Amino acid sequence: MAGHVRTLPLCRHRKEIYLMLYKKIKKYINYKILRCKPTQVVIETTNRCNLNCPFCLVGMQNELLDQHGSTSHDLMSRTQGSMSPETFDTVRKRLRDFGIKKASLHFQGEPFLNKNTSQFARLLKSDGLYVGVFTNGQAFTDQIIEEIADVEIGLIRFSVDGASEETYTVNRVGGTFEKVFENMKKVVKAHAGKKTRIEWQFLALKNNEHEINTARQMAKEININFFVKGFRETNPELAPVNPEYKPHYLKKPCSDIYKQLGIYWNGDVVPCCYDVDGKEIMGNAVEQSLKEIWNSDKYRDFRSKVDNSKKQSSSEPLICKNCLRWQ
Repeated sequence: MAGHVRTLPLCRHRKEIYLMLYKKIKKYINYKILRCKPTQVVIETTNRCNLNCPFCLVGMQNELLDQHGSTSHDLMSRTQGSMSPETFDTVRKRLRDFGIKKASLHFQGEPFLNKNTSQFARLLKSDGLYVGVFTNGQAFTDQIIEEIADVEIGLIRFSVDGASEETYTVNRVGGTFEKVFENMKKVVKAHAGKKTRIEWQFLALKNNEHEINTARQMAKEININFFVKGFRETNPELAPVNPEYKPHYLKKPCSDIYKQLGIYWNGDVVPCCYDVDGKEIMGNAVEQSLKEIWNSDKYRDFRSKVDNSKKQSSSEPLICKNCLRWQ
């Protein structure tokens, strides 16, 4: 009887109890997320690019659009260069020591303009990291395709924003659709039977949304995974008309800064992949360990300002005020 009495409150109020438990679990998960260190990194093998897309410098639209009418790659002010094998060796050790689990060999620029990118991928994979790379697909040669296929990384993503020469060349200035489409076919063929996921990312814009279905069919024909990405509006005039292709925004405060960090070609460490021009450099991985950088006063202060962005918006970092992901 006593046991029966004890179960009555649970039966009567189980919804309230479940809700209370859910809130506690959610609070605990959020607490853990906001206090963990990043396990992902984007590594810039080079910030040089063979294209000059008008929407390139995401996160700098408020600074560049009024003055230049564009956020193209050639407006980047920081020094251009490529990561050397020596710098990479040091960065690689820093990643192991810090506990990084996933590495993306891209940031600002075309990664395969660095002849060492395939070797970098091989070494990171040998360390047990999941490795991916985003590319515009124009720099591939038969040798590079053979090298990267031999490594068998986790992901290769092509950024191809058009299904015709006319449309593609407006968005990917300096490239040709014929060349990238041929390279996609070659990469898919070279990875036959391998575990690498090959993707065609189509950034939906006002000038290309009419070609999405055509692109999807072309992707099917060459056996490449296709998806449409919502345009982060560096320039509102380029935004697609169809609301289906609008991106979704997350509510601040941002938690991405606790999941991932970025490393430029020269070893400089930044807290966000939207910091394309070195506005918030936290340290240098050649000179310091990632643990030292992550626990530095500068990085702690940055995270504090991001965490309190809703309450103290005036002190929010500029790259966060310009953010096209967290609103």
